[in-house]
Amino acid sequence: MRESATAAARLLDQATFGPTPASIAQIQQMGLAAWLNEQFALNTSDIPDQPILDAAGDTNSNLAPVQSAFFANAITGEDQLRQRVAFALSEIWVVSAVSDHFAYAFPPYWRIFRDNAFGNYRQIIRAVTLSPAMGTYLNMANNNKANAANGTAANENYAREMMQLFTLGLTQLNMDGSPVLMSGVPAPTFNTSVVTNMAKVLTGWTYPTAPGATAKNNNPQYYFGDMIPVDAEHDTSAKTIFNNVTIPAGQSAEMDLESLLNALMNQPTMAPFVSQQLIQHLVTSNPSPAYIERVAEVFHNNGTGVAGDMQAVITAILLDPEARAGDDRQAPVNPTFGHMREPVLFMANILRGLNATLGASSAIYNQATEMGQQLFYSPSVFSYFSPLYRTEKGLLGPEFQLYTTQTASDRADIVHSVLYGTLDKSTTVNLTPFVQQAGSIESLLNYIGAVFLHGAMSANLRQQADTAAAAQKGALAQVQAALYVVLTSGEYQVIQ
Repeated sequence: MRESATAAARLLDQATFGPTPASIAQIQQMGLAAWLNEQFALNTSDIPDQPILDAAGDTNSNLAPVQSAFFANAITGEDQLRQRVAFALSEIWVVSAVSDHFAYAFPPYWRIFRDNAFGNYRQIIRAVTLSPAMGTYLNMANNNKANAANGTAANENYAREMMQLFTLGLTQLNMDGSPVLMSGVPAPTFNTSVVTNMAKVLTGWTYPTAPGATAKNNNPQYYFGDMIPVDAEHDTSAKTIFNNVTIPAGQSAEMDLESLLNALMNQPTMAPFVSQQLIQHLVTSNPSPAYIERVAEVFHNNGTGVAGDMQAVITAILLDPEARAGDDRQAPVNPTFGHMREPVLFMANILRGLNATLGASSAIYNQATEMGQQLFYSPSVFSYFSPLYRTEKGLLGPEFQLYTTQTASDRADIVHSVLYGTLDKSTTVNLTPFVQQAGSIESLLNYIGAVFLHGAMSANLRQQADTAAAAQKGALAQVQAALYVVLTSGEYQVIQ
């Protein structure tokens, strides 16, 4: 059976940086599952490597080319699902230019998520753990074993955040995301002793050796390639970590890391913890416990006994009945479903829908920054916004942490600039397809609704857009007025 335009557009809003008429038609013809399989096979986007030094011979900290390439991929790239999942993973596994100042560190780090978006979560953990960018950001690079004579101990920063933010969270979870209770109190996933022992597990890694340099136990910063083990700086004692798993004495740094990965993949809390965050980034900020459990079960076992299969997990998230419920336009609206368009998604979605062309000097990352999300500059290891942030009504709404009186006004100003002015010197939009529909306001609003609202514009919003368009003279002016009303509306701001 042919997919409805609504179903196609909703999936694209969850799985890409925004629907276009062409991509909606493609899914209608292919079907949701076939489109996903086609996307799983694509890996076409890249971010170019950056020079280590700038023209003056100083540290190159200019991330503008990296930010620009990211948006060019997001708006025009074919591998939309891979990019969208990679972006979500980068918001979980945070490295920030706030403290990592080398621009050339970021393209290799971004490729970890691009290349492993549909691989296995175990490989993501391993690749990030050995990334020099993460090594700098959370102090794992040159993290040497304790030295009593010097009064030093292993650095605990990465060990703590790896568990708290990237894999397990603070509380043991049931498969539906609810806390495991012990004597009526949520059971913790780890304590201070576990953090100390985890830090010991992760000792003995240094930066890759730069070309032409002599390898040292503690290499200087270099961001191409994986970090390398230095067993002379690795703590080889036995270590008891979470779930009372004991890593045996006498192992190398590489062996200890493999033992840790085994323990993580066998820890039942990771499946619901990671699954909930991925659901929040792609589909809805408030997934039901049943939704979390269905996805977590797939994370735990893809049906062939494999845990962490990202392709299976992403399929489960996007094709889940809760994700697809709104595809039926006759179904009652769930007022707690969906999530707000964070600034990066907001910019990419509008420009994809308006047939944008990005020139060589495009700088639309500046508009995302203006709305509170400076790409690659997360203010802390907790990302651009906390996954635990709630709205004033108590619902989880992480992206709303960026939504203030000022950024709300900025969103409207940016929509005005897109439609009536310019964003920068080389970004242009093409409103011709909308103008072609302006022979009647009804046709125009139907087209706008199909592109930006899954064909589900409310009667109230439709009346406002109709009134605004009818007050204008000329097709272009009518298009601009109607689009402005729709793109600044709450119905567009929140993806449902």
